[in-house]
Formats: sequence, C-alpha cells, structure tokens
Amino acid sequence: MSVKEAITALCGLLLGRERAAAATLSPEIFRKAKFDRNEATAEFWKLLHWLLRLVNEDWPCEVTNLSEQVEYVKAAVCYYGYGFMDFYQLPADGTRGSRELLLVFSWLLQKIHLLEQLLNLHRMHVDDQASLCTCRQTIPIRSMERLDIQDGRHPMGMDVRYLQCLQGKLRFRWRSLYSVQQERCSALYKIHLYTRGCSSSQSLDHLSATETRLIQDPKQYTEFVQHLERENMHLEAYLEWKRLEPLYWQWMQSVLSAKLQDTQELLNVNIVPVTGHSLDQRGNCRESDLFREIDKLCGELLKLQSELQDRRTVKDERIKDKEQAMGDLTGQCEAMFLTQHDLEQKLAAVRARMNHERRRHCRVRLALRANSTSVRTKPPPTQHNSGSLTALEVITQLKDEAVVLTKELQELQQLSKEALGEILERLDGVICIPPMQR
Repeated sequence: MSVKEAITALCGLLLGRERAAAATLSPEIFRKAKFDRNEATAEFWKLLHWLLRLVNEDWPCEVTNLSEQVEYVKAAVCYYGYGFMDFYQLPADGTRGSRELLLVFSWLLQKIHLLEQLLNLHRMHVDDQASLCTCRQTIPIRSMERLDIQDGRHPMGMDVRYLQCLQGKLRFRWRSLYSVQQERCSALYKIHLYTRGCSSSQSLDHLSATETRLIQDPKQYTEFVQHLERENMHLEAYLEWKRLEPLYWQWMQSVLSAKLQDTQELLNVNIVPVTGHSLDQRGNCRESDLFREIDKLCGELLKLQSELQDRRTVKDERIKDKEQAMGDLTGQCEAMFLTQHDLEQKLAAVRARMNHERRRHCRVRLALRANSTSVRTKPPPTQHNSGSLTALEVITQLKDEAVVLTKELQELQQLSKEALGEILERLDGVICIPPMQR
C-alpha cells in the first residue's frame, strides 16, 4: 500500500459521482498542490465548487466563471466554520493557493463527512422519506462580515427596496413549496392507504411510491437494477478508500509540515535586525516590532492574571469565613435563597438539554400506522435513533418552536424599533410612517 494508491482510491470515488464534473482530477493534482504549484489551483477551485454545490443541493444554474466559483466556495466554507484566514485571502482569479485548497478539501472530508454525504445523496431510496428539521443552524456572522470587508462590500450599502423584493420572492416560493409538499403528502397517503396489506415487509404493511411505480411499469426494473449496480460500485470504492484512508492522513501531515516550514522560512527572511545607521531597513522588520509588542502585551496580561488570581483568592477566603460564621436566621434565609437559585439553574439546564435532544435534523421514513389513519414517521435504517414519532407529535414540536421563534422575532423588532427611535431623535424634520398592515 502507498499514498498514491490512497489518493487514487479517493479520486476514483469522486470521479464515480459524475465524470464530466471532475474529469481532470488525478493523483498528480494532489502532488502539485502539496508543493503549492499554481497550475493545480484552478482545478481545486472547480472541484470544491462542484462538491459543495452537490452536497448543498444548490443547482439553480451552471456557473462557469471562476471568480464566481471562488466566491461561492469561500462563503460555503465560511458557513461550515473554517477559521484559517489565509484561505479567505486567496485571489479570486485562481492563480495561487493550491496547498491552502488541499487543506480545505481535507478539512471538509473530516468536518462534514463529505464522502458519506455524497454516498447518501445518490442512494437509492425505495421507501418514502421526508426531511425533518427541528434544530437551529446558526451562520458565523463574524466570519461573513470579515469576508464582506475583504471583498470591499458592506451589507448596509444595499437598497431596502431590493431586500423587500427578495423577501416577496422568498415568500412566494415558500408558499409554492408548501403547496407542492401538501400535494405530495396527499398522494403518498392515498398510496399507503390503498396498498395496505400488499407488502411482505415485517415493519410496513403497505407499499411505497417507488414499489407502486415498479408494479405499474415493469420496464422500469432494468433502470432500477442499473442504479443499484452503480450504487454497489460506489460502495466498493468507498470501502477501498476506508482501507487506505490512514495513509492519506499521514500524507496530509507532511503537507501541513511543509506549509509550516514555508511559513517559518518566510518569517525568518522578513525579520531583519535594526541598526542605528540603517534607518531604511526599519520598514523591513515590522514583524520583529510586532513580536516585541506581542511579548509586551503577553507580559502585561500575565501580570493582570496574577493580580486577578490574588484578588480571587482573597475573595474566596472571605466568602468561606462568612459561610462558616453563618448561623443566624438571616444567614439561613440567604442559604435557602442560594439553594433555590441553584435549583432554578439546574432545572433550566435540564430543560435546555431536553430541548436539544428533541431537535432533529435528518430524513425520516413515512409509514401509515396500522388500525389508524395517522402517519407515523420513523428514522431510516441508517440513523442510529430507533425511536419513532407520530405526525401529531412532530406538528406539536414545530408549533412550540414557532412560538419561541415568534417571541424572539418580536424582541428583535422591539430592539430595532428602539434603535430607529434613537436615530430619529437626532434628525430634525423627519417623520417615520409605519408600513401598511396586511
């Protein structure tokens, strides 16, 4: 086994998804990226753009401009939480930075389980599934603000009317999606109800939409078998990759070591000692001045930390003496108050943990429960959670979450209203007219 075999297995797994999109991917591209060769940069940008759009199921149109692909990749990687700023400072023309892109690609393999998502995306689902999301996904706003600043744009420079237009389009598309989902659920319910008792499965007593389609048109069996054969090929390639994966990560350690070595050499070249007769060289040793300032700040922080530790020790000793001397009724009431406060904190932590456990982000299998007309949702076999929820329970959870989000929205609106009021107080002759109520 060798590193080249591991990279070849990885390339084969990626090429198996769609050869037209990653036809130029080869182990040679990875080798060039390790040594930061510029000829591999554009290919890695295209690869990351294709993979991220495929995972996010974001294919509104075909993007061929490299600068737009770079912008999309930076935004998507920032959303997933990549914090190394050298990547975001790469130029949009794709002329350099192949090693940074290799590090980002390897980080995505481990962070978001990129290959597993690709396998699951093209998996042949025989049963009827639906997306269930009761969790909260937060976007790293600070990182996005850094990107906007670096690109020379600012979100406040956008016209409010354009935002209102986007909001209207989003509302219209949301309602269209909601109506389509209602029609789909109605059709699935009819299929499950009319085919009850026809299934040979032990967990379900009705047929799915795919099984019903195959029964109606047996000619589709050939296409179904071909799809299963392709999926088996992908799984075999994935098993081969898992067998050789440790070699790839050992090789990536050498890539990271090469980057650190180049960074250290660059610092050593840029740091020049300052002499009294060479004032022109002072501009070339900014890094040295920066390091001295950092050392000075570190010393001050350590001094402040020592002072805070001493004050904390003295305060803890006073509190301990006060607790030992507590014996009167006032001390007992204070102890009861502290105990009640601790209990409230523990109850709040338990409620937060229960709410976190109730939140899901997965795909569920739709099944019609026996002797009832209600739909029961079950996680697919790939999910570790073996529990099941009725549709009524899911609707109740979503309603509770909607109430919480509505309350947060009202609080944010009130804060925005107060901020606008403070701004209008400093403006003379300006009247704020609220929008019409719908």
